[in-house]
Amino acid sequence: MPVPDLRLVSGRSRCQGRVEIFYNNTWGTVCDDDWDIVDANVVCRQLGCGHAIAMPATLFFGRGHGPIFLDNVDCKGKETALSECGSRGWGIHNCYHYEDVAVTCNELLPTQAARGPTSKAATISLQNGKRDGSIRLVRGANSCQGRVEIFYKGTWGTVCDDDWGLSDANVVCKQMGCGRAVDSKTNAYFGYGTGRILLDNVNCDGSEPHLSACYSLGWGIHNCGHHEDAGVICSGRGLTTVMPVTTSLAPSYEDSVTDTAAVTESQDQLSPETEMMTTGLLLLEETSGGLRLANGNSSCQGRVEVLYGDTWGTVCDDDWDFPNAQVVCRQMGCGSALAATVLGYFGYGSGPILLDNVDCSGREADLAECFNLGWGQHNCGHHEDAGVICRSVEESEEHFQEDGLTTTSASTTRPKDGFLRLVNGSHRCEGRVEMFYLLQWGTVCDDAWDLKDVKVVCRQLGCGRALGAWGEARYGQGTGYIFLDNLKCKGDELSLLRCSHIRWNVHNCDHSEDAGALCNLL
Repeated sequence: MPVPDLRLVSGRSRCQGRVEIFYNNTWGTVCDDDWDIVDANVVCRQLGCGHAIAMPATLFFGRGHGPIFLDNVDCKGKETALSECGSRGWGIHNCYHYEDVAVTCNELLPTQAARGPTSKAATISLQNGKRDGSIRLVRGANSCQGRVEIFYKGTWGTVCDDDWGLSDANVVCKQMGCGRAVDSKTNAYFGYGTGRILLDNVNCDGSEPHLSACYSLGWGIHNCGHHEDAGVICSGRGLTTVMPVTTSLAPSYEDSVTDTAAVTESQDQLSPETEMMTTGLLLLEETSGGLRLANGNSSCQGRVEVLYGDTWGTVCDDDWDFPNAQVVCRQMGCGSALAATVLGYFGYGSGPILLDNVDCSGREADLAECFNLGWGQHNCGHHEDAGVICRSVEESEEHFQEDGLTTTSASTTRPKDGFLRLVNGSHRCEGRVEMFYLLQWGTVCDDAWDLKDVKVVCRQLGCGRALGAWGEARYGQGTGYIFLDNLKCKGDELSLLRCSHIRWNVHNCDHSEDAGALCNLL
């Protein structure tokens, strides 16, 4: 089947104007629902006009007439023609001609990515005059994981996580000489970068020798913020010994924190420095176990931090639950636990993560008495910092009597944190997505909302396959908190809670952007 013709109408040149596509012997327009710079870039490439430099406001080049052929266009970036991108289908839309899209292209061929260094050369270039395309990994626990930063024209910048996946991460790991990719990270997993965002919609097939050889929108072209900085975790190469290194953070941080870096060793025995550090930690263990709650609105809520030696660190939320929170609340001299919070609800901590996989029965007097992996043993990032919300002593006395070891009957009847429901749909598997968290229902913002996210929702609710990912409050506006924004599920998560997202209750949305889902009703 021949590729449908495309044209830009009412602009000053053939490379700017209202987008029109030829189908069934007729010219028609494209609706602006879900239209973005990636879609615009495909148009420019198809017309031989370089890349998109602007998406003019609707009506900038006037209203079209005749049929509206495409709606909810969703290009991935590598398509050679607009008709290859996802959409509702020819002629299916809910639009008017005042929503006709337009594009302005740069009228030049796309800038070729600089042929930067590969593998070992990457390290050399960093030491002896960096070249365009050089990369580095920042804020990771070792030299083979971290936020991806790339060098271009004298400046380090970040990579946006739109379309970021394991094949892209594999190219980064290969370029860094760090083996294969274990995971691709999104939503600033390793913290927010600064400066320019240099690449967006990176799409590697995995065979490229360096990241700048992969397809992207072009240097400096993006629609992102630093909350979307991409990261990687690589397998590394050889044996690693964990050694302390002081890393200065971004200017917004007043202090520096002690992090860890991996040094490749050719021997199995510990270095003298590591032996000294290990011995020191063992000697300090007797003074460990202090507890505090940070960043909450009262002394009885916040991020859980524990003292190990003379260092405060956080607790990872793996297996974090209500009995754990009960122990913390009792140890803090507060009332009963109201909630065990996860995923950095009270903000990201800094410094070491000291406990992971904590599993209390609920009767322990001290959090350190509960089962855990051991001091400093974890596989977490600070986006997983655990927290608690406890009743204050005054609230406890006012509302009920308890011995500290039991919970109220209300706690057994309310939904569990992370419980989902779909509201205002035609059946239980359709509607506005709402989540129960911290004793209340809230909504999800539609930024980056797609079928992968809905797939997780459908699975969690026991519905069939994902049929539609709707935004713009299609099922009406919700109320209360907007809990999640910029969700980027991979599709295999068991719960929406486990998908990558911006920090809890951090968003740039209102309820006109509430996300909706349509699943097959079994």
